Amino acid sequence: MNGHSADERPALPLYLQRCIDQLPKDHTISLDSPVSSSVNYIKTLPSRRHQYASLLLARHQLTQQLAECPGPAPELILQRAAVYEALGYSELALADAYASYTLCEVALEGPDISDLEPTDASGDPWPPAEDSAVALLHKYRSLIVLCRSAVILGCQHQAKLWIDDLLEMKGKLQTAEETESNPPHEAAGDDFCDFWTVYAADTSLKNSVSELRRCAKYNLFGRSQRQVYPWNEHEPNRMSREAQDEINSKLHEAAPDLEVEISVLPTLTTGDTTNDGPYGSSQLGLYAKKDLAPGDTILEERSVLTAIRPHGEALCDACAADMESIPQEERRDCPGCNIPFCSEACYSLAQSKYHAPNEDDDETDDGYPPPQTPFCPGTSGNEDIHVLGRAESSTTPEWDLYFLLLSRTMQMAETQGTHPLDLFETKYLWGDFSPTPTLETLPSLTGPKSLPYSVRHHVELPLQWFEILMHSRAGCRPYSQQWLERYDWWIVQTLFAKFRGVADAQQSTWTGKPEVAAVHPLWCLANHSCNPNVTWKPSGIRNLTVVQERVWQPSSDNSGNSESPWTGIKAGDQIWNHYTDIHEKDYRERRARLQAVLGGDCRCERCIAEAAGAAE
Repeated sequence: MNGHSADERPALPLYLQRCIDQLPKDHTISLDSPVSSSVNYIKTLPSRRHQYASLLLARHQLTQQLAECPGPAPELILQRAAVYEALGYSELALADAYASYTLCEVALEGPDISDLEPTDASGDPWPPAEDSAVALLHKYRSLIVLCRSAVILGCQHQAKLWIDDLLEMKGKLQTAEETESNPPHEAAGDDFCDFWTVYAADTSLKNSVSELRRCAKYNLFGRSQRQVYPWNEHEPNRMSREAQDEINSKLHEAAPDLEVEISVLPTLTTGDTTNDGPYGSSQLGLYAKKDLAPGDTILEERSVLTAIRPHGEALCDACAADMESIPQEERRDCPGCNIPFCSEACYSLAQSKYHAPNEDDDETDDGYPPPQTPFCPGTSGNEDIHVLGRAESSTTPEWDLYFLLLSRTMQMAETQGTHPLDLFETKYLWGDFSPTPTLETLPSLTGPKSLPYSVRHHVELPLQWFEILMHSRAGCRPYSQQWLERYDWWIVQTLFAKFRGVADAQQSTWTGKPEVAAVHPLWCLANHSCNPNVTWKPSGIRNLTVVQERVWQPSSDNSGNSESPWTGIKAGDQIWNHYTDIHEKDYRERRARLQAVLGGDCRCERCIAEAAGAAE
C-alpha cells in the first residue's frame, strides 16, 4: 500500500490520495519521513510518475508544517519554493523565494524592511543567536531561486537586479583564495543552473545570465502558466447542472430573457492560422430565451468587484459610477471614512460584501482599523492598505487595476468569511487554464505561458497588502494557517488568470490612463466575438444591448458585406460580446490585443474568414 496500510495512512486530501494510489504497487512513498520531502531525495526515485507524486506530497507536507508554525519560517518557505520549482511552477517558486528573501532582509537589516518577523519551525527567532552568516547564506539561496524563476518567466528587468545582487553576495561568501581561482560570476552561474524539475529543464539558463548582463533593454513583464493547480479544490464543474442552476437564478433578476447553457467554442491556437478548427472547447455561454430586437437592453448588472485608481473620490466606491451625474439626495457616504456611494443599493452591498463601516473611529494600539472593520480606517486611522496600487505617478496603471481587483476580492472574502475562489463573483469565471497534469497524462513540458506576469503585482504588492491587514486581523499574516488556506500564492495566481480573461477597463477623462476596472460575472458569461450581436458602455451598472447593426456580415467572398438585413437576436441564439475594438479592420491587430485576454488567437467567424481571405 505504498508504505502504509489503508488504516495507518495519515489523512490526505483526496487529490493526493488518488495520485498515490495510482502508483505501481512496487513504488513506495514514505508519508512521515522528513527526507521524503527533500528534492534531492525525490529526484533519485525510479520514475517521473513516482517523482511527481512525491513532489505533490512534499508540497502538501511543507504547507502543513508552515501552517503549524507560530511565525513565517524562511527555511520551510524556501524548501517549498524548491518543490514548486521541481513541479515546474516558477511563478509559485518565485513568490515563496521572495518571501524567504524578505525575511532574510529583516534578519539582516531590521524591522524597517517588513513587519514580518522570521522564526524557526518552533517559533523561536530566526536565525538562532542572530547569526548573520546563516541569514546571509539563506538569502543567497533564496536569490538563486528568484533569479532562475524570473529568467524562466521572462521578467528580465527583475532578473538582472537579482543576478547583480547574487554575484555581489557570492563574492562576499567566497574566501579570497576561492575568488582568485573561481571568479564569482562563474561560480554563481554554476549555482544558478544547478536545479532539477520533473519536466524538461531549460538548459539555456547559464547563457541567459551572460545575455542579460549584455542586454541594453530588459523586459519588465513576463508570462506564466494559467493552470488549475492539482490541489485546487475550489474550481467547480462549470458544466454541471448545479452550476447552471445557480447562475440562472442570478440571471433571472439581471437578465430575465437570457439563460446560460454549454457552448462549444473553437480551441484557441497560439500561431497565426487560417483553418477553422479544431472545435471542442466546452464553455458556458449566454443564450436568448426569446427574440430580442435591435436596441433592446437585455442585461443590467450591478457588481462591487471593481478597481478604482486616483480620483476615486469622484466615483462610487462600489460600482464606480460617476458621482457627478448622481443627484445629491441619492448619494450616500460611509459614516466611518466618508467614501462615496452612488445609491443606497451600492452602500448596502458594500456593507454586506466588503466594507463594514467604522462609525466609532475605533483603532488598534498601532493606529490600524479594528478587527471588526478592517477596511474602514475611520476619519484618522491608518489608510496604508488603500494606498497600494493607486500612485498617480505609476507607469503601470493597467497592471495596477488588476492588483486592485485582487485587493477588492480579498476584502470581499475576508468580510464574508468565504474563500475568494468560492465567491459567486469569481468561482464561475474561466481563466483559459491549461490541463492539470495527472499521473496518466504527465506531459514532458510544462503548460504554455500565456498569462501576463509582473513580480510587483503578483507578489510584491499582495505581500505588502497582507502585511498591513495582519495588524487588524492577525489570522491574515502571510504563511499563517488561515492565509495558507485562503490566500496562498496559487490563489493569487488563479485570480489573476480569471481577471485577465474577463475584466474591462475605462480611461480617465483627466489623464487618459486606465482608471477603473470591473468584473461583472454575468456580463462576462457572454463569449467574445469580433462580430458581436450586443454592445455595452462602461457604467456603474453594466448593460448589454442588442446592436442596431452588425459590424461585419459573412458573405461568399469574405468581404464582410451582405445584403441580409439585421433583425436582431432570435430565440436560441448565442449572445456574442466584445472584448476589444471591433472597428479595427486588421484581424492581426485584434488578435494581438486579445492574446492576454483569451490566452490565444481569436477564433471567431470574422477573424477566421478575414485570415483566410488574407491568405488567398
